[in-house]
Amino acid sequence: MIAFAVGLIIGYVTTIPIGPINLAVVMKALRNHTAQALMIGAGSALMDVLYCAAAVFGIGSLVSDPTIDSIFRVSTFAIFFVYGLKTTFGKLPETHFQPNDEDVPGFKRYFILGMAMYFSNPSFFAYWITIGGIVHGYRVIEPTLIDNTLFAVGTGVGVTAWFFTLVELVERQKMKFEIDRIRKITRFFGMILLTVSAVLGWNLFKEFWLNR
Repeated sequence: MIAFAVGLIIGYVTTIPIGPINLAVVMKALRNHTAQALMIGAGSALMDVLYCAAAVFGIGSLVSDPTIDSIFRVSTFAIFFVYGLKTTFGKLPETHFQPNDEDVPGFKRYFILGMAMYFSNPSFFAYWITIGGIVHGYRVIEPTLIDNTLFAVGTGVGVTAWFFTLVELVERQKMKFEIDRIRKITRFFGMILLTVSAVLGWNLFKEFWLNR
């Protein structure tokens, strides 16, 4: 169950920074279409499970190679650094929904939309490959069928839990969600990512310096 718990935490925390999918969920929740908002989140969560599973099952036999391990660690630093810069200083992304859009009956459309919005960003697969390398390389989870499966399922549960949290936060604001608050939350998590990248970068530099 440790693998499931780790996946749940990673899935929940890494979904928090605001992006197009989160904003689409917020816009539907603001218009009091809670079920449609959750279906978008569920479609995104399914893609997270699929991408995560593909990553952890595909790299389990490779992380024992020192070269591959170094590549993953450098990639980890790069992803956290670039994502941190983008989240902290980048422009807040626009949602695909406009306030005057017509709602089409049927929730399947919104589930597929969540999947499509996720699939449109190819960086997600690279991200999950990196996460898979971390959890295997540092032995957070064992590269076994059960642990890999529990980890992938846990990420999906964590992502879904975040979208439930997000919708609940919007509803508690009584249909009023300030864009400045979104920006502040996003910048805060961006600074956390930059701090993590600084620690990773410093550790890589020390190892490189000692092994020259």
